[in-house]
Amino acid sequence: MFNSYNPYYIMPRTFSFTNILNGASKTLNVLNQALPVYKEIKPIVSNAKTLFNAYRSINNTPSNNTVKTNNSNNSPSFFI
Repeated sequence: MFNSYNPYYIMPRTFSFTNILNGASKTLNVLNQALPVYKEIKPIVSNAKTLFNAYRSINNTPSNNTVKTNNSNNSPSFFI
């Protein structure tokens, strides 16, 4: 609906072959720039997920830092 008071209203342009080619050319230029960036960043993101999962699993493991010592026996202690 046409509203003469709306400054953001843009009159629809007529379709022409040159306008369609210009729009397609701009879109392809953006894709040609964006796809190599995506291909470079994709392994970094997937490795970051793997590192985050490894970090979470390390922090969730219970730690057995208690060492039992037997002072009355002078023989070595082996932990299995």
